[in-house]
Amino acid sequence: MRRAWLASIPLPALSLLVGILCGLVTWLMLDPVQGERLEQVFHNELVRRLDVRAVETRHRFERFLQEWQQAGHSLSYHWQIFSYINSPAWQNSQGQSRRYSGQPPEWLEPGHPSLGSIEPSHIVILDSQGDPREIYQKQLLPFSLDRVLDQYTGRDETMITLVDQSPYLLVWSNISVYPDSDPAVLLLIVAVDERFLAESQEMVHGTDTLIALIDADNQKLLVSSDTQQVKEGSHLQEWREHYLLTSQALTSYQAMEQSLLFTTLVSRVAVQKTIQNITKLAQQDRLLAALVYVVAFSVIIYLISTKISHVLQRISRFGQQALGIEQPVIKKGNQLLLLEDWVKAFFRQLITARDTLRDKQEKRIRETEVLKSALFDNSMDSIITLDEQGMVVEVNGTALKTLGYHRGQLIGHRLEEMAIVPHDRDLFRCMLGGCIRKSASDDTCRGQPMLATTMHGEEKAVECSVISIHLQQQTVFNVYLRDVTGRKQAEREITSLAKLASENPSPVLRINNRGVIVYANAASVPLMAYWDCERGQTLPLYWKNLVASVLKEGINKEYEINLEEQIFSLQLAPIRELDYVNIYGRDFTQMRIAEMQSRQHQSELVHVCRLSTMGEMSTGLAHELNQPLSAIINFASGCVRRLQSGIGGEAELVDAMAQITAQAERAGEIIKRLRSLVVKRPQEHEVVNLNHLVLEVTSFIESEANRQQVEISLDLSEQVLPVQVDLVQIEQVLLNLIRNGIDAMKQVAPDQRRLLLQTRKIDAGKVMVLVRDTGPGMEADTLKHLFDAFFSTKESGMGMGLRISQKIMQDHNGRIEVISKIGKGASFHVILPTDPTLELAGF
Repeated sequence: MRRAWLASIPLPALSLLVGILCGLVTWLMLDPVQGERLEQVFHNELVRRLDVRAVETRHRFERFLQEWQQAGHSLSYHWQIFSYINSPAWQNSQGQSRRYSGQPPEWLEPGHPSLGSIEPSHIVILDSQGDPREIYQKQLLPFSLDRVLDQYTGRDETMITLVDQSPYLLVWSNISVYPDSDPAVLLLIVAVDERFLAESQEMVHGTDTLIALIDADNQKLLVSSDTQQVKEGSHLQEWREHYLLTSQALTSYQAMEQSLLFTTLVSRVAVQKTIQNITKLAQQDRLLAALVYVVAFSVIIYLISTKISHVLQRISRFGQQALGIEQPVIKKGNQLLLLEDWVKAFFRQLITARDTLRDKQEKRIRETEVLKSALFDNSMDSIITLDEQGMVVEVNGTALKTLGYHRGQLIGHRLEEMAIVPHDRDLFRCMLGGCIRKSASDDTCRGQPMLATTMHGEEKAVECSVISIHLQQQTVFNVYLRDVTGRKQAEREITSLAKLASENPSPVLRINNRGVIVYANAASVPLMAYWDCERGQTLPLYWKNLVASVLKEGINKEYEINLEEQIFSLQLAPIRELDYVNIYGRDFTQMRIAEMQSRQHQSELVHVCRLSTMGEMSTGLAHELNQPLSAIINFASGCVRRLQSGIGGEAELVDAMAQITAQAERAGEIIKRLRSLVVKRPQEHEVVNLNHLVLEVTSFIESEANRQQVEISLDLSEQVLPVQVDLVQIEQVLLNLIRNGIDAMKQVAPDQRRLLLQTRKIDAGKVMVLVRDTGPGMEADTLKHLFDAFFSTKESGMGMGLRISQKIMQDHNGRIEVISKIGKGASFHVILPTDPTLELAGF
């Protein structure tokens, strides 16, 4: 029955049916096996790629941390911070802590530092004791700043630390300062959050690869690059079903007592989808091949069957004619039997074709993977693939971003014409040509410095390398352009810093723990001549012991030495971790000369002011001196008359002569005081009682006050107020203030002219003289300029009295404070330092 059905089918239809059945059988046999093998190959390759991706994500993260470290170092060498640390404002703010928020402080350039969209939440400058002196906060920290300050080890470093289960990046960098300035440390605090992790990988939301930081102790997720997909605080085990996980330790960037893991998460769905897409493409290729084989097989079967049919028909007719019998079975059924051997041979060819197709597919996959792996493994550099004619055939995203072109603008063009500056194009062509001809060495094909140009004409320093990739039909060349602009700048800065000591015009020396000079710059020659030693020799015993003492104590010390023609201040700065001491010298010769000249000029100016004061007080002084002289004349004339007339006893004459003596001594005391005030003498500091000093000045001004109808009231402290001052200069200050008060009260009625002189002790370290008048007072604008040079409210005043008085008080580490209101007079507070240990003669 079945044979009859086959016999009833026409030969072309039967051939087609047989071809379809053979193709279907081939498809059903080969598709599952080949699909599984291809799926396994791709799965193994993707797993290997995932391991590589995990390593690269960690490298990108560590590179991002290194960029923050470089940003911290660059900021610590910024001229604004350097100038601020070496300014008097920094030196005078010891023990104080300033906080800034919103507006950046004067030592910080706006917008610095930052990497991409990430900025530090806090920028802190610490002094040598580790205390925060300058704190700039862009957002509040959920914890005390002291919790991270304790982690400073005294050296430049970058670490990730956990605070309340939240990771923070700490960047410590020492700030370079002058030798005599207080050293400082810069601290950057950056929150390691979702944006930080995403910025480190240049990620966008929706990628199939995520990164996270894991607490190794409890396996909980601290932060991820996409918190919408992977929640913070969840357990790592919860994500193994959805992601492929690879965890690596961050040994170089975490605190000793903490254990963090850097984890790469790759979506299993994305991996499976990739495998399915590749398998589906391979399945479509196999299906297309099967259809081609079916058509070819059907045509061949039809032609062969037709030919065999003709032969068999002729044989059948010949047998029929010869035998005279009909052979229908042989005529119809033996055609397939005769084709059996041919079918076997066909299947062997089919298997061979299948193997050939599989080899071609695997080879094409390997070639594609080699090309993609080369681009992937070097994705941080600009990579351009060229053919043997030097035309661009492929380019990675970094190259497009760096050069500013679109992909279509580079494909099919010569690279040197698009991206190399004209004067380096011949060098690039020679380099590429040598690599193509294989005549160039590896050194010639790698790391050649040249200049690249972007689409907008910007030039960038790059290192060019060419690597050949041999494919089956051709050889392509990957050109790597590594942007070294930043590295070149860093190298120049490092070179400049290395020359800092040798180019320093001041002496810089390094002494080891044995007292041997291991380094000395050219400016140190006078010091070495003073010590009578050279580089490599040991310091004299005294200085060797000083170096050992400083190194043992671990604190900076400063000494001053006086050479024949120069005066040097030497600061000994110990570096205990390296067991040596740096000596920084500073030539104080000109400064000392200038100080001496300044003191001399000030003394001369004070002397001139005293002479001017005496000239203004000449009328009162003449009147005061005239009184004892008139008394002397009167008593002398009386004695002469008594002696001439012979009246009067001896006792009366003796009493008159005693009065003459007393008045002469009074006149001599007045002249002595005038001489002590007017005479020019060098500055001398002595311990005096402030109460006696005020009484002395009052005696000078008493006659002037009486003449101006001014009532002087004294309210002196009952305590002894010892001060160490230059007596004449402080008398000049008080004299100026008292005379200014007397002059100011000329504008009020005589019965209201009262001047109060009061002394008292403020605290254990300060005493004060109060000079208060009842004059008309001063306006606020006048108070602002009161101590300016050449500013005076008097028509004939020079405007230098208060200026000189303020300078004298500054030289005595004191100050003058003034309080005044219109109609309420003026109060001048002369504040001087005192010391309980001062010994006053007679007390």
